Amino acid sequence: MIAYVRSTSDNAMRCLNFYLEATTLILLRRANWVRIGIFAPRLLLALAFTSQGVTCGQAKNNHANSRGGGERINNSVIINRFEGRGVGLLLGSPLSDATADIEDFNRHTPPEWNALSTEAKIKLADLLSWKNLSKWEFNIVEVAESTSDPLLLVGWALLCEPMAQEAMRRSVAVDTINGDEDVNLVGDVASENGKSYHYHYHFHEHFKINPRTICNFLREIERRYDRNNPFHNNIHAADVTQTTHCLFQLMDQRYRRRIFDPITIFSLILAATFHDVYHPGTNNLFQENAMTPIAIEYNDVSILENMHSAVGHSLLMGEKKQDEWDVFEGWTHDDKVRARKVMVKSILSTDMAGHFRLVSDLKEAVAQRGVLTKEISGDDASAEIGGEEPAPMLSVIACEYEGDDLSRLEIERECDQLADLIVRFLLHSADISNAAKAGDLPVYWGNRVLDEFFEQGDKEKEMGLPISPNCDREIVKRPESQISFINIFVQPLFDLLGKLIPRVKEEVSPAIGVTLEYWEQEKLKSCIPATEESENSTEEE
Repeated sequence: MIAYVRSTSDNAMRCLNFYLEATTLILLRRANWVRIGIFAPRLLLALAFTSQGVTCGQAKNNHANSRGGGERINNSVIINRFEGRGVGLLLGSPLSDATADIEDFNRHTPPEWNALSTEAKIKLADLLSWKNLSKWEFNIVEVAESTSDPLLLVGWALLCEPMAQEAMRRSVAVDTINGDEDVNLVGDVASENGKSYHYHYHFHEHFKINPRTICNFLREIERRYDRNNPFHNNIHAADVTQTTHCLFQLMDQRYRRRIFDPITIFSLILAATFHDVYHPGTNNLFQENAMTPIAIEYNDVSILENMHSAVGHSLLMGEKKQDEWDVFEGWTHDDKVRARKVMVKSILSTDMAGHFRLVSDLKEAVAQRGVLTKEISGDDASAEIGGEEPAPMLSVIACEYEGDDLSRLEIERECDQLADLIVRFLLHSADISNAAKAGDLPVYWGNRVLDEFFEQGDKEKEMGLPISPNCDREIVKRPESQISFINIFVQPLFDLLGKLIPRVKEEVSPAIGVTLEYWEQEKLKSCIPATEESENSTEEE
């Protein structure tokens, strides 16, 4: 964003007005006199430059316009754009740096964010703070109530952290968003008792990322979700994206950092954003029975999952790739290949038809891993953390082993295979985690998925197709359906995940019990009228 200094008197008055408005704003928001004292000299410096007719950032303006992305605006527009929003940008910076900061601010905030009301920005800046995003109790529905683009904003907040959080704070002229008081933009977020539970990824320090490009891609993905689907919509995608991130945050970071590199984590979170893109609101069995075009194309094998992956990768790396959403621009070929493998494998692993095989493979790998560890390194490697309790499996995978080269290579190969399996397992876990969530979310999502199933059953009746399981609204009972799904799929999966990540056992498993109890109570309620009617009938006889 560029400013041309044209009129000494006009610009001096604008700066003076800006100073008065900024002073009032800071007093109202922060009551911090020190910052006002720092701010005033900067404005005096600006007045001095203005009186000399200095042109600020002209070269950058020409460069921006040459790319088609620049906008020639004057100082009054800059000041108006920052009224009540981005005062902090000019603090502690020379005037030329302020111009660069303004450009940086605009580059890192998507238009969808800029169009929000101040009230919505303040609420979302809190919800999308790193601390809140890293909580299992995170409520995606609250985000969706404040924006029609929850996937874009959640994806931006995760993939472009910590700059995204800083941009949000700046855009509402607030230096500390509730929940992020302890954020260190070059470190971690400290929590209670001196322990650090929330960790930044700092993807930008490991490989090239462009927030504008990432937001453009997320926008293309989100618009390809059918918002009319009761369940498989953009809100579900945003929920799975945040949950995938949260599972990484629940890991002991000593081991997470040694097992999963930044490319793997970035790729899995990115895959979560498009894991259900273009979902038609009907499942694989419907596609197969109806012999839909995608069923024919993918030979009845993981039909929807193959389609989701293909759509996303076509935008990222295929024929529909455009420069404006080329997320992997500047990456090496090898890194692109690695990222693609992570994304493809994890999305295909969300097929429920492969659930039991995936769980079985992980159980077997965990057991085999323990055997190899004991044989080569003894019991110490299985009790790295100390105490009588066995160490979590992630600590075993992260161990550095001694011994002859052949044994060490064998165990390292097993470690790599198990880590790859865990990555696939994480996205699948996030995808079916609804019943494991806190508060009202399990009921919210449970009712929505059944609504979508029932709509599919109605279509199948109309088309004369076999009615898929759980899709006949005249037969299926909501409580029984949810209880069965939890007992057969959700509970065993998270029990296994708890052996890998102890905090899952501590923080997630209790929520599953609460959800199960709710549906059990609902089942009892649904039986009461029939019981009372039977008793009344007996009394009459």
